[in-house]
Amino acid sequence: MRFIYLPLCIALLALCGCGKDAQSTEAKEERNPLIKQGQTYMEIKDYDKAEAAFKQAIENNPRMARPYLDLATIYHQYQPDYVSSIFYYKRYLELRPDSEKAEFIQEQVQKVQIALANVILTQSGAVQAIKERDQLRQENAELKRQLAAKPKATTRPKTATQIIPEKSVTETIPKSATSTQATPQSYTVVSGDNLTRIANKFYGTDDYEAIYQANRDHMKSPGDLRVGQTLIIPNP
Repeated sequence: MRFIYLPLCIALLALCGCGKDAQSTEAKEERNPLIKQGQTYMEIKDYDKAEAAFKQAIENNPRMARPYLDLATIYHQYQPDYVSSIFYYKRYLELRPDSEKAEFIQEQVQKVQIALANVILTQSGAVQAIKERDQLRQENAELKRQLAAKPKATTRPKTATQIIPEKSVTETIPKSATSTQATPQSYTVVSGDNLTRIANKFYGTDDYEAIYQANRDHMKSPGDLRVGQTLIIPNP
């Protein structure tokens, strides 16, 4: 029996040692100056500076797990970017699979995935609205073409009853087209996007100024884009 218990005790000691090593590593990372700086910024709700501090910590040491967790929290709770949040949560788990927070973080990943699914469903409704708008434009253009192709009236003077319907048609159609064309489009940022690329996609030129001005409330600079962010695209 003594020979059976001995390997078991050794295994238990090894497991305890691994747990202590993980805890000591996390404690050491939390003492990192950039981590402490980022957490201080989070306490005062300056999430942009906190984000910069955590990203600098990762740049200095990509194997440091703690900043991934902090960035995931920012993108989950304070500056919603659900795709990035899922990435950083999972990266933390890759670096710290034996963390005592592992189960909690898995739950957070599930919550973010549900939130992301809701965003996608909402945006799919916007896509449908855009399709309907484009269909209306085509119908209006076709109606204009048909009206332009109609034979001209004879020289016989028109009566009052003939004039009224024609005036109604010519006034109503441009209003419908104008109101349809005034509706801005929306676009969801994907990986690798920038304003120049998006402007080319919608306008066929590199001039992104109209897009930037339409989204100034949510952008600090033309380069301030996040994956999953929804942009308003003004009509050309």
